[in-house]
Parts: sequence; structure tokens; C-alpha cells
Amino acid sequence: MTSTAEENPTTSTTDTTADMDVDEPATVVAAEDEMETKPAAAAAAAAAATAAAVNDDNNDLPPPRDSLNGCWIMDKSRGEWSMSGYLECMNVNELAIKAHEKGENEFDTYHTIELDDKRVKITKRSRVNADLVVDLPLGEEHVEYIPPGDRPKTSLATSEHDGHLHITSSLHTVNGIASVTDLKQLETNVDGDPRKVVMVQTLTITNAATHKVHTTTRYFIPYEQTPPHLVPT
Repeated sequence: MTSTAEENPTTSTTDTTADMDVDEPATVVAAEDEMETKPAAAAAAAAAATAAAVNDDNNDLPPPRDSLNGCWIMDKSRGEWSMSGYLECMNVNELAIKAHEKGENEFDTYHTIELDDKRVKITKRSRVNADLVVDLPLGEEHVEYIPPGDRPKTSLATSEHDGHLHITSSLHTVNGIASVTDLKQLETNVDGDPRKVVMVQTLTITNAATHKVHTTTRYFIPYEQTPPHLVPT
């Protein structure tokens, strides 16, 4: 058996190399190159396959919305969506607030919007709103009377474009007069993704008696299935 230079100091490295086949160094290098190339090629192929799958998924997605029209579902992973602060501002009792919050946690909230240049119709589905409909002309003050007691509710809806809706309302509640501003705006290119859109709702309530003000910001994402209020029961 041929000894290495460390095992036999009298053997030179030249002798050891001379015992090797002249093609062997080239073969070793080629094998190392192949070992490095195969994982790289496999990784590139995997990345290409993933990109193709993503493209296929994107092709199946509906085009991004460019207006508030359509059905939206509240995204509970964003913002401070709880209405507790809103209700506290109007001195609603704690038991009722807890019941409302429990319902919000257990059930989804949907807003289905139909908006054109003359009017807006919003159908709201949640634990506390069983398909509540808000139907208002744009730019005209609207008065309706709410039971019990035929309490007047005054509303004014305006819209600057298809991605913007602003509703102000004033209502006599059992705890005093409440003034509410409901601003809905379309936000595009969410997280840098041109296909992602959200509807941002900024809800501000003012208690006229105590001058308390509270703002709640909620985020809604497109709901592409049949709106809940249109699903046959």
C-alpha cells in the first residue's frame, strides 16, 4: 500500500501524485462540478414550477376591484374592528356591550354595496344586523323615523368617485343624540400586490350630550361568493 507523506516522511508529494492516473484530477473536478450543478438545477426547476403554479392561481383570480361595488367581508386580522368603544361612547350598558362583542367574534360581518352616480344601497349582514338595508340618494338629505317612538334619523350620503363613500347621520337614541360619520374608501395595491384591495371603513361617533368622540377603523376584503343575503334559505 502506498503511504502518504505524513505516514512516511521520506515519500514526497511528487511521488504520491505520480502514482495517480493522469485523468483522475480532471474526473474529480468534473464530479464536484456535477454535484454543485445538480442541486442548483433542481432548485431552479422547483422555483420555475412554483412560479408557474402561482401564475396559474393568479389567472384563476378575478380582476382586482376598482370600486366599492360588490360584497365585502370584514377582515378581523386588521385594525381595531371591535365596536365596543363605539357603544361605550353612547353609554350602552356593559352587559349589552359584551353580548355584542361575543356576536362579533362568533359571526362574520358583510357589507354588500351598490353605488352609482345617483344613490347608494348597502346591505349589512352581521350577528346584530339581519340584512339591514341602507338606501340613500347621493347629495340629498334623507330623513326616516326609527322605532320605537318614531325617532328621526337624518342622513346625507356623498361620493367623490367609485372608490369613495361618505355618510353622515344623526339619530336620537335612548341614551341621547348620536352623530355618526361613516367613511368608506377603496385602498389598492395592498402590501405591494396589485391584485390586493381592501375597503377601509372609518367610523366616528360623537355623543352630543357628553361630547365624547370615538373612532373605529375596520378593514373589509372582497367576498367573491354569493352575498349571504342572496343565498337561498
